Amino acid sequence: MRNILLILCLFLCFTTKAQSLESKDLLRFGNYQSPTPAKFRLYPTSNRFTYLRLNTINGFIDIVQYSTTNAEDRMIYPLSISPPLMSLFNNGTLDRYTIYPTQNVYNFLLLDQVEGNTYQVQWSQDSTMRGVEEIRKKSK
Repeated sequence: MRNILLILCLFLCFTTKAQSLESKDLLRFGNYQSPTPAKFRLYPTSNRFTYLRLNTINGFIDIVQYSTTNAEDRMIYPLSISPPLMSLFNNGTLDRYTIYPTQNVYNFLLLDQVEGNTYQVQWSQDSTMRGVEEIRKKSK
C-alpha cells in the first residue's frame, strides 16, 4: 500500500512539474495588460530581437528591433499603415486595443476591447509580408 502511495505521489510531482514548465512558456507570450493604463505596450515575438509596439488608443502597431552589437540594426518601423476602421471614432480610450499571440509565430490577434472587432496581425521584416486585416463575421 505504501509503495502505491509513493508511486502516486511521484507521478503527481512529475505531472505538476511538466505543467509549470508549460505555463512558464505561456507567460512570455501572455497578454501584457497591467492595472496601470498605458498608451503603448510592447509584445514579444518569436524573434528575440523583435517586439511589437501597440498604441492602445488607436490600434497602430510598430515593429521594434533592437541589437546588442550594432546600433544600425536598432530601428522602429510601422507594421500597420492605417489604423483599424473603428479607431477613427475612438475618443482616446487607453487600453482600447490589445494583442494576443497565436500558435503561428508571425501572427497575432488584435482585439478592439470596446467594439469587439478582431484583426489578424502578421509581422515580418519583409514589408510585403506584413499587415493588419479585419476578421469579419461570416454571413449565412
